[in-house]
Amino acid sequence: MRTSGEYRRARFGHRGTTAVFVCAVLACASTACHHRSTVPSTALPSAAADSFAKDSVVRSTALLPRIPRDASRFEIDAVDDSTAKFRPREADWIREGMVAYAVDPLHRDALVARLRITEVHAVMITALVTSQVTRVTPAHVVLLLEPRPTWWKTRRFWIGASAGALLGGALGASIPH
Repeated sequence: MRTSGEYRRARFGHRGTTAVFVCAVLACASTACHHRSTVPSTALPSAAADSFAKDSVVRSTALLPRIPRDASRFEIDAVDDSTAKFRPREADWIREGMVAYAVDPLHRDALVARLRITEVHAVMITALVTSQVTRVTPAHVVLLLEPRPTWWKTRRFWIGASAGALLGGALGASIPH
C-alpha cells in the first residue's frame, strides 16, 4: 500500500513542479510589476517655505513635479474662457478624460494650467481648464503623456516570465527526488 507522499508523487510527478511555479512567480513579480517613482520630493524646510511664498509664479512652478521630456506637444489653436482647442495631428491615442498640461515655452516650459480632455474629434480636441496659474493663450503649448502599456503587454514581463520558467524547470529537474 502507498503512503500519502508516494501517492502524491505518483499523481503529481516530482517536486520540481513546485520549484518551477515558485521561480516563475518570483520572476514575474520582480520584473515589471513594480516601477520606480520618477516624481521628486517637494518637501521644503520652514525657512525655505517663507521665501518660497514670496517668489514669482514662474519660480514657484519649478518645484512642481516635472513633466517628462518625452511628452507630446500640441499648439493651441483657440482659447475660450474655460477651454482650449488644439489639433491632435497623428496622435490617435488621445482619449476623453486624459490630463494635459499647458506650458509656456518662452519661460522654459513653466506650468500655466492643467487641462482635462473633454471632446476628441479627428480634427480638433477640446480641453477644459481645471486649474491655472496664469491665463491660457495661443502662445502656450499643450503637453500630453502617452499612456503606458499595461504590465503584461511589455517585453520585460515576458522575458522575466520565460527566464523564470526556464530557471525553475532546470532547477526542478536537477533536484533529486
